[in-house]
Amino acid sequence: MTRAALTISALLAATACAPAGGPSDADAGTATTEAETATTEAGGAGEAVTDAERQQVVAALQAVFDALRTGDADLLRSVMDPGVVMHFTQTDASGSTSHGSSTVEGLAARIQASDAPLIERMWDPVVRVDGALASIWTPYDFYTGATFSHCGTDVATLVRRDGRWTVVSLSWTRRQPPACALHPDGPPQP
Repeated sequence: MTRAALTISALLAATACAPAGGPSDADAGTATTEAETATTEAGGAGEAVTDAERQQVVAALQAVFDALRTGDADLLRSVMDPGVVMHFTQTDASGSTSHGSSTVEGLAARIQASDAPLIERMWDPVVRVDGALASIWTPYDFYTGATFSHCGTDVATLVRRDGRWTVVSLSWTRRQPPACALHPDGPPQP
């Protein structure tokens, strides 16, 4: 088998064996398998993802969170594709799941109308890059001002255009602890 075929086989095997809900809190900080290392640290052609690339991808998603916190709709629009549609799933205490979506303009209007900063924080992002395509899978928590709202997992897809990363899709789960973890640094500081 060629190296590319082995990488694809490892990716398919890792995907088939992964829990349906994605990485769990119990998985955080554990050693990675060879398949996880291949898909997390290598592009589709087997090229290693550099720290600089990883930082650029994470910085693009962080800019979305910075826009939420500051109410900066122009910043939000600068890092998100105009046609992106964002999706979420929300599971309540009874186990009932609902779904929703938003556009960039819908989110821009929401952050501008908010009386309190919308604080979303990620940690331990898993970044994958293949050429001009990247993805991030990361836990997050969300506060409206100092008030905890929810937590879950963010999944973003980005493309590199003209040397910069742009978010082209963003999906997330909304849950309450203990179904999801809170940021390891504790609540955000004012």
